[in-house]
Amino acid sequence: MVSESVFVIDLEGTPLLPTHPARARKLLSEGKATVAQMVPFTLQLQHVVEAPAGKFTIGVDDGAKTVGIAVVDARSGEVVLTAEIDLRQDVPRKVEQRKSYRRTRRSRTLRYRAPRPHRKRAEGWLAPTIRQKKDSIVRVVQDLQKVIHITAAVVEQGQFDIASLVAGRQLSGVEYQIPNAPGRDFRAKVLWRDHYTCQHCDSKSQLQAHHIRYRSEGGSDTPENGLTLCVACHAALHNGQWQWTGKLRQFQYPAHLQIGKHYLVEQLTSLNLTVETCLGWMTSYWRQALELEKTHANDAIAMVCRGAPPRLKARHFHILPKRKKVWDTNPTKTCTEKNGFRYWDLVKAAHRTRGQVIGCVRSLKKDALTLRTAWNDNFPVAYRKAQLLWRFDGLIYI
Repeated sequence: MVSESVFVIDLEGTPLLPTHPARARKLLSEGKATVAQMVPFTLQLQHVVEAPAGKFTIGVDDGAKTVGIAVVDARSGEVVLTAEIDLRQDVPRKVEQRKSYRRTRRSRTLRYRAPRPHRKRAEGWLAPTIRQKKDSIVRVVQDLQKVIHITAAVVEQGQFDIASLVAGRQLSGVEYQIPNAPGRDFRAKVLWRDHYTCQHCDSKSQLQAHHIRYRSEGGSDTPENGLTLCVACHAALHNGQWQWTGKLRQFQYPAHLQIGKHYLVEQLTSLNLTVETCLGWMTSYWRQALELEKTHANDAIAMVCRGAPPRLKARHFHILPKRKKVWDTNPTKTCTEKNGFRYWDLVKAAHRTRGQVIGCVRSLKKDALTLRTAWNDNFPVAYRKAQLLWRFDGLIYI
């Protein structure tokens, strides 16, 4: 059984090399260290370390809904932490809700408000839907830097991020491209959009990218002019045996996934990290070579370890970024604290059948509170048998 690493910081808060749980227990029993935080479990030494050792690299498998995180020791290849960040998906709905509120104000009998001047969007502007997702990744990296000496990062790009760069589009030295723009990776974009499936016979082998309007007739290399077909269907189409009358798939998902990559790289660079990028097919190749299961966290491990077999010394976490702003008068939350407990608090409780139970607070009822545990997402325990272990601030580690 692989033992889990315990993170260590010195008296000034400088991150040190993680230690073995047995050594951590010895430091606590001898009074040489105290518990700095419960999740992830971190000790703080009672003295200052003059020359702290250890450098770590973090892999970021950036996705639209889930982000894989893996922190690896650059020298030994030990994986000290893996996690998956569950990104918020309610921002578009809230933006539309805010827009509707502002519209209804115009029809009310209120004081006159002069129209605001039209403001041009600045260079590098990102939609709130995308920006909050990238900011969530940066928040996690900043939080981990408090307990781990992270010096480098590896970020996965899309399959066609590097192959086709839009001319003249640069921001602080980081080049990026628009997913639906023309480029020499026309085939990769079209196959990605069509899920690597022939749009006529649903075959997944020997695929080609067909120009709907031939280039000899002025057709472009944009994905809107492309169609994924197998070799047989492609030849039959050119021979006039059938005609394409369908509707192309939308390019929204890969476009949504790629936009904001340059912003993420810039933000990670501002954290004094050396940022390196890789392509999706590289991540897949490295993960298969390491014989790892397909998960976001394993993709992040493969991005950092690549050909070297990883040494797992990590507990896996699910990270939920809490909203920074709290609406105190929210009518849907009539009770935010009861008997000293709040939502998402890490709690240890005694149960007559399960014994000792550890979980996060899900609800605060009149006679009991319910916990999110490993086997039950709504496990009830009594208030008098519950004990607060840790209160999360901003980021929730489950």
